[in-house]
Amino acid sequence: MISNRIVASASGTIVTVCNAIYETFDRLDSLCAKPADYLQYRPAYPDAWTVSEHLEHVSLVNRFLLLTIGKGVKIALRRAQTQPIPLEESDLRRLDPIADPGAFPWEPPGHMIPTGAKSVDEVRALLRAQHGECLDLLERIGGGEGKLCSFRMSVYALGMLNMYQWLFFLAQHGCWHLEFLLRRETRR
Repeated sequence: MISNRIVASASGTIVTVCNAIYETFDRLDSLCAKPADYLQYRPAYPDAWTVSEHLEHVSLVNRFLLLTIGKGVKIALRRAQTQPIPLEESDLRRLDPIADPGAFPWEPPGHMIPTGAKSVDEVRALLRAQHGECLDLLERIGGGEGKLCSFRMSVYALGMLNMYQWLFFLAQHGCWHLEFLLRRETRR
């Protein structure tokens, strides 16, 4: 579902990214509303995270991704004042493996490992604020400006990603955790 705040004549890339943001954050929010015993369940295998820890991790990763995306959006908007906006759509398909827990091994950096210090309510509030921040950033580059700035993404050797791809990566990372938890639930 595309936001009314995003231009009605938005490109396919922008519509896809907006819909991915809505879907991912809606699913994360629904997960936050689950009963406490579900959120605190820890599987009996080494280094297993609870559902609430997965949610906290997603909020931590989002925080760092949004810092980079915010910087990139500023650069893109500055460049849009002097450069033409490319017409081509962004290749979002190359980010499909990011949402698949079986696609490649993915170990989180130490500073993104959940501590459990935040309650689920606090994490939920962070995720809701991050959802709004994603939509605000997307709206700011709603005319295609997001293609004017790219930064390197080391995960999965993705290389250079423009700001739409970075926002889509953020949504796909949240989907990775949602899919992982769904698969774990079906094995219980």
